[in-house]
Amino acid sequence: MPPIMQSSRRTFLVGLGRFAVAAEAARFLPSVALADDSLKALCPPPSAWTDLARKVSGGVLRPDDPFFGDVCRPNNLRYVATLPAGVARCVTAQDVQACLTWVKQQGMPFAVRSGGHNYAGYSTTPGLLIDMSKMAGAELVPGSDGLVRVLGGTLNSAVYKQLERLGRTITHGRCDSVGAAGFLLGGGIGFNMRKWGVGSDLLRATDLVTADGSLVNAAADRDSSLFWACRGGGGGNFGVNTAFTLQTQPVSTVTVFNITWTKDLPRVLRLLLTELASAPDDFGSKISVTIPSLSERCDKVGTTLSILGQLHPSKTTLKEIFKSTWELADTRNVKEDVAYWAGQDFLTETTYPYFYQEKSSYMKAADIGEEAIAAMFDWAAKMPGTSMPSAFKFFQVGGAINRMGPTETAYVHRGFDWLFSVEANWWRPTDPLPLVEANLDWQQRFYEDVNRRTKAVGAFQNFPDPSLADWRSAYYGENLARLSQVKQAVDPSMLFTYPQAIRPA
Repeated sequence: MPPIMQSSRRTFLVGLGRFAVAAEAARFLPSVALADDSLKALCPPPSAWTDLARKVSGGVLRPDDPFFGDVCRPNNLRYVATLPAGVARCVTAQDVQACLTWVKQQGMPFAVRSGGHNYAGYSTTPGLLIDMSKMAGAELVPGSDGLVRVLGGTLNSAVYKQLERLGRTITHGRCDSVGAAGFLLGGGIGFNMRKWGVGSDLLRATDLVTADGSLVNAAADRDSSLFWACRGGGGGNFGVNTAFTLQTQPVSTVTVFNITWTKDLPRVLRLLLTELASAPDDFGSKISVTIPSLSERCDKVGTTLSILGQLHPSKTTLKEIFKSTWELADTRNVKEDVAYWAGQDFLTETTYPYFYQEKSSYMKAADIGEEAIAAMFDWAAKMPGTSMPSAFKFFQVGGAINRMGPTETAYVHRGFDWLFSVEANWWRPTDPLPLVEANLDWQQRFYEDVNRRTKAVGAFQNFPDPSLADWRSAYYGENLARLSQVKQAVDPSMLFTYPQAIRPA
């Protein structure tokens, strides 16, 4: 079992091919056989695999390859049992085109993966896994004013290193093993989002291979509806994005911090959620209320509240921003005016594969009353618990995000102060299935009650939730109809599909 550590979530690129829903049903219901056509699609002759390998620059891995398991393993181990029939390691957009032609010829399900951090397992497949990890790199666009071109399989770590060399930055996350593509396509949150907008707000163009095999460069002045949809419409819906052009910003210094409270937590959380909502746009934060594991409870470890974040150069000091909670803190780890990328090292999240589910919604500070806060802590005390800590969290939004209208891009979630999430984490076989189910039931009831008390709405499409009933409205709101129209235009037969895929109009 890996060491116990506090957890939080990440993001991804995903596409899932035809027949994936039937294959998933068969995986969870072993007594139900795959239809003959679907089974045949998963078993093409060896010559078909040889043909594909000749057309893909990085080659094709099959299950007997010694590195197959390492390449296939998703970050969320709930979905590790779904192994692909093969892995195509794409290096160029032409490789992707060859893969799509092949899966259509074979009638084979497929998925597209960069970082493999899809919370709901939508970057897994029993068919062909189109692995983008070799299509990696980031470079300054010559003659531009800070534009950077990022290839479709690039992990965050490579983007960060190149931006550090250039003295530039974007809105980015903290987990360096997340695929930049999925991060951008679903919106992309990070500590810079209140200053410059979510990651997709910084997108200026994107290359993608569409269902008919075309390689398209979409931007505001060409294929504008498709470009609009790629700015928050989520990965795996409209094509395979092979490159992104992003507007970057120069870096200077930041103050970074990690502050913890262990006493009077409901009062502290209420003050933080209320007072920080008026912080300057230069300020970004994430609040975590961590629920201890079962073993930690035996050692009398209690629930803790912490906040992690950064402040760009500002006329307002950190102490002034925190107002009445500053002196109540147990510990304050603050590094003032450090170089930007050194500050990001302080904030970086190191992750490893494990088992989890996350549920999210959007809140306004004015709607989070004392009764709702008290209910959150009551629910936390009722969590059955697992061998891993869990948490409920508040990612601070607002600022530049709210200065764009909900229909300007496909990312509809404007006008809020906090992105709320509640996670359940576990480890198998340490945590038996009945215990896992009890914790997932607790998570669902916590989520529903807190949403009702705070008037929270929506859900973050980069935190896909397989248990979410009305995911279409939650992820896309009033933008769903237009997204369906874009889907009809570029993929009317739903080559790109998965359980929560946008459907054609």
